[in-house]
Amino acid sequence: MSLAFPDRPPAQHRTEYYGAFAFGSVILTCFLSFVVARRISGEDWQVAATFTLGGLYAVLGILGDSISARLGRHGRTINFAVLCVIVTVMIFVSPVRGFFGIIVLPLVSQAIFDFNWKVALAAGGGLFAASVSVFGYYFGPRAIPEAAMSYTAAFAFTAAFTIITKQALNARERAEKLRHELEGANAKLRAYAAQAEELATTRERNRLAREIHDGVGHYLTVVKTQLDAAAALFATDPALARTNIDKAARLTAEALDDVRRSVGTLRTDAPRPPLPTAIQRLAAQGEPPATVTIQGEPRTLEPAAEHALFRAAQEGLTNIRKHARATHALLALDFRAPACVRLEVSDNGRGRPDDAPESGGFGLTGLRERIALLGGTVECGNRLEGGFALRVELPTPPA
Repeated sequence: MSLAFPDRPPAQHRTEYYGAFAFGSVILTCFLSFVVARRISGEDWQVAATFTLGGLYAVLGILGDSISARLGRHGRTINFAVLCVIVTVMIFVSPVRGFFGIIVLPLVSQAIFDFNWKVALAAGGGLFAASVSVFGYYFGPRAIPEAAMSYTAAFAFTAAFTIITKQALNARERAEKLRHELEGANAKLRAYAAQAEELATTRERNRLAREIHDGVGHYLTVVKTQLDAAAALFATDPALARTNIDKAARLTAEALDDVRRSVGTLRTDAPRPPLPTAIQRLAAQGEPPATVTIQGEPRTLEPAAEHALFRAAQEGLTNIRKHARATHALLALDFRAPACVRLEVSDNGRGRPDDAPESGGFGLTGLRERIALLGGTVECGNRLEGGFALRVELPTPPA
């Protein structure tokens, strides 16, 4: 007998040993009737046949899982059908009547466990009919109702107990499957959490790197320009050299303020003047001088948008002062489009060398990342009239 689930390999049925024990116990109980019965009406061949069939029935029932596995895809069905034939012949041949009929009950349980309800109902009905008809065959039709009443309780109890057991085992299987799935989901969640934490750390590092490069890098470039100029003028024009040194000192103080905003608070909404004012101040720092043009009516933007545009202007001017060898720069801020703001930083310098990478250095890479996070675009390249231009377009719903 196999109290198991059809979707699992036969060798792994968790109820195999329990089913085999129950099967063997019922067979042993039935055959004890030959020992305790005071009188057995029957011939010797019937006793021999009953014991022979009983032994075969026990072997096929107890070792059913292994035998079915060897028979292939339909092995379970074949084994069950053979058991039904054997038990039917055995109860008709057996010289012991009455209690011996419960030997069919393990097959009722097996039908419920291993097959769908239609097959189980047909098998149970057939076994019930065989058990009852034995009495009609030997004792006449009058014995059938009494036998039916006696076996109905046994069959009903077996079916009910088997269904309850099967449901309990199925529930246990589902609970164990859910537990494994939950453990797997928890493991994935832990992995995702670790990845999210690593990603958040990487993003914050990149943000800090952009802030330091765009802020401190810009100021250091301008300070170096002023100090270089002061060194060149110190012998011939000490007053002008002093002016350049004072400007470098002032820019150093502004750089410290920018560091406090960028590293200390790490907030894009740190207090800052309005964008046009901030850009005009930015243009006045360092050489070459930058002309600022404002097109359209300036409007207040979201802090993140203003911060990104300010950093874009810083990056453009820093590159001009470091690489362009320009005599003039232009910084244009365009508010005319209602849904976006455009910023262009251009110069009349030498432009980008032919062997320079198209993507630019770390500054342009960080600028693209910063603008992309806000849904904007960055374009840059040499101008037809000479020099270089950096163009930024940022969608900017009103703050």
